[in-house]
Amino acid sequence: MSAPQTSGAAAQPKKRIGDILIDLGFIDQDQLRMALAESKKTGIMLGDVLLRLDWVNEEKLNMAIAVQSGAQILNISKVHVDPTILAKVPQDFAKTHDLFPYSVEKNTLKVATSNPFDVLARDKLSRLTGYRVETYIAPKEWIAKAIEVHYNTALTIDEDIEKISKSGITVDDDQIIKLSNLLIDKGYVSGASDIHVVPDVNLTRTFYRIDGVLNQNYLFPKTFHAGIVTRFKVMADMDISNPNIPHDGRIKYSGKVGDLSLRVSSFPTHLGEIMVMRLLVYGGIVGDLAKLGFEKDDYEKFIKNINRPYGLILTTGPTGSGKTTTLYTALMTVNNPHINVMTIEDPIEYVIPTIRQTAVNPKAGFTFHTALRAALRQDPDVILVGEIRDKETAELAISASNTGHLVFSTLHTNEAAAAINRLIDLGVNTSMLASALSLVAAQRLVRRACPNCVTKEAPTDKEKEIFTKNGLKTPAMMPKAVGCPSCSHSGYRGRAGVYEVIQINREIQELIFKAALQSTIEDAAMRDGTALLIKQGLKKIHYQITTLEEILRVIAYA
Repeated sequence: MSAPQTSGAAAQPKKRIGDILIDLGFIDQDQLRMALAESKKTGIMLGDVLLRLDWVNEEKLNMAIAVQSGAQILNISKVHVDPTILAKVPQDFAKTHDLFPYSVEKNTLKVATSNPFDVLARDKLSRLTGYRVETYIAPKEWIAKAIEVHYNTALTIDEDIEKISKSGITVDDDQIIKLSNLLIDKGYVSGASDIHVVPDVNLTRTFYRIDGVLNQNYLFPKTFHAGIVTRFKVMADMDISNPNIPHDGRIKYSGKVGDLSLRVSSFPTHLGEIMVMRLLVYGGIVGDLAKLGFEKDDYEKFIKNINRPYGLILTTGPTGSGKTTTLYTALMTVNNPHINVMTIEDPIEYVIPTIRQTAVNPKAGFTFHTALRAALRQDPDVILVGEIRDKETAELAISASNTGHLVFSTLHTNEAAAAINRLIDLGVNTSMLASALSLVAAQRLVRRACPNCVTKEAPTDKEKEIFTKNGLKTPAMMPKAVGCPSCSHSGYRGRAGVYEVIQINREIQELIFKAALQSTIEDAAMRDGTALLIKQGLKKIHYQITTLEEILRVIAYA
């Protein structure tokens, strides 16, 4: 994507794109000089030259355009489309001006655009809808696909599924194929992270996990179940001959909604096989590290430690708490053409340009620790290990960080300090761990209160008690979820991260060396400024981001 030209009505940018990219640290002077020479020689725009040379990716180029224009970058992986908005903006208008309206908040229409300098289009849109318009930069390809999907596909998915469902107790192979594709399309359009197909006594239930919560959707005759399961297993190249044991696979799907990857798992029950599919959207990766949800002090600690030349950085939390997103965002933050960044994953969830990624294959003996051992011979500067599951992987990660590598990884523990104890329980050398570990961040994802329908109420005595026990002043008014068409009547739309960050200081190093209890390490961390998850979550209520009910749903509170 090349840098857009300004219209006559727009102010001229103060800085050139190339200079901004240098200021942001994405390219250096030598790269700019070579790219400008190539641009002059070929007539290709500078932005496109940099993309072709793989010196920047589209996300970084968009970031430079945002700086130049004053617009913000849209995190396309977290867009929730309000279908009622599409009726106000004709599809032809959206296509002509290369923009996609997706939400209204407090009389402000949020619009994705690849050309933030097109003031005339913004003014026309404001007059057309009656809203103030706020633009966010997004890739042209994403905007085109969003227009196609949400103006065309989304309006017919429910109707098509309903027709097949009512076709009788039996369906033919063509109908099963169409229905299976429609279920995936619906998951994408709904912003679901997972699709569940679950057998019951007399029917098949489908569920979509949206913003971390399962929502029941379509119901089908039980006679459909075997066909749907078999179709998904065939798409995922899974064994269909033995339904009595679990199977795993992966679907590469190319349909009306674009290119998706789905991680598929089957599980036998007495009523039939359950299918669960995790949606991984190509290109729908990560956004700005500053926007993930870190408190200011914790963000500064995190940035400081991921920019060190070596050390072990851990994120921890239950499945679905956003650990991978945080680490991918950290990788994108530190990545540049002068370092070798490698990942070892199970599986590769998002393909990142310029980063060398590999997936483990335990059946073939290619495990995390064997992959990490091999990767260390590839002259890496930064390594992401998808998960530390065993002593061998832990010891290699610790050794790598102690020998000059920056290592990112995850563990499944609920609190940050518990990750330290988990590593000690695996049997690692505490002296080596103490010198290697730089920072541990525990995290959760909480649903954001929908800005279009949230209300506020005075806190109850019980709510006041919770804030007081955690050393916080109670907000004068508490956000309360209601529900409206914009949030599918859930009361919530989108999610935000809640982080508990422990930076390893000298006192904590000594406690690690002594294999101290989790509570002792937490006390030392709090003396150093760490706030535990529940306190960090309660702060989100002060900022009017979410509700107390949501915080207590996600974060344990004694």
